[in-house]
Formats: sequence, C-alpha cells, structure tokens
Amino acid sequence: MRQFLFMLFVWTSFYYWLPAVAIAREDRADSADRPRIEQQMERIRMAQNELNEQRQQIEIERQELERQRDQMRQERERQTPNQMNKGENEPLFGLLVIMCLAVHILVTIWVFQDIRTRGTGSGLWIVIALIAGLLGALVYAVVRLGDVKQTE
Repeated sequence: MRQFLFMLFVWTSFYYWLPAVAIAREDRADSADRPRIEQQMERIRMAQNELNEQRQQIEIERQELERQRDQMRQERERQTPNQMNKGENEPLFGLLVIMCLAVHILVTIWVFQDIRTRGTGSGLWIVIALIAGLLGALVYAVVRLGDVKQTE
C-alpha cells in the first residue's frame, strides 16, 4: 500500500509540476529569445518566398512542356501513315535482303553441284544462277530436263 501511495504521489506531482515548468520556460524563452525568434521568422518568410518563386518557375516549365507535347501530338496527327511507319520496317527489310542473298547462294551451290555430278554444262550457268536466283535455277532445270531426254 505504501508503494501505491508513493507512486500515486509521484505521478500526481509530475502531472501537475511538468506543465508549470514548461510554461515558466516558455515565458523566459519568449522574453530572452524574442530577437532570435524574429530572425527565424524572417528566414522562414524568405524561404517561403523562394519556394513560391520555385513553384512559379516549375509551373511555367510545366506549361511549356504541355505546349510542346500538344505541338508534337498535332504534328503526329498530321503525318500520313507512311511517314509514321517510316523506320519500323527497316529490320524486316534487312532480314529479307539476307534471306534473298542466302537463297541465291544456295541455288548457285545446287547448280554447281549438279553440273559437277552430271559432268556437263559450263560455269555460265553458275553465274546466271547467282545473278538471277530462283529464276536462273528454274531455267537451268528446264534446260537440263531437255538434255536428259536427248541423251536417252
């Protein structure tokens, strides 16, 4: 019971004593720190003014960016579909060129191997197959079929 009463006394004394001390300190701080508080308030006002200027600058920049975005959107809307897709097909075109080159080379190799295995023909067919590609190989095949019928 003594401990409880002691704790109650301590708690109530702190409960009533601390606010009184804090108020007394504020009164002393107000009278002694008045010039410092005014300086701090002036610094705060200056900081607020700087922040307002920065906000205005940011707002101006935002408006400029919106204007540029609107101009770009209008230019995009004015472009024809061919102008809009101008650079999108470049990788596909390169792949197509590589595939055509590979087909030309493979057809030429086929013509060369066929000439060597049959032992007839000339290097002219290799050049024709290299230049004309599938069309040259088709012509070579037709001529070769004609040669086969004559030999039998």
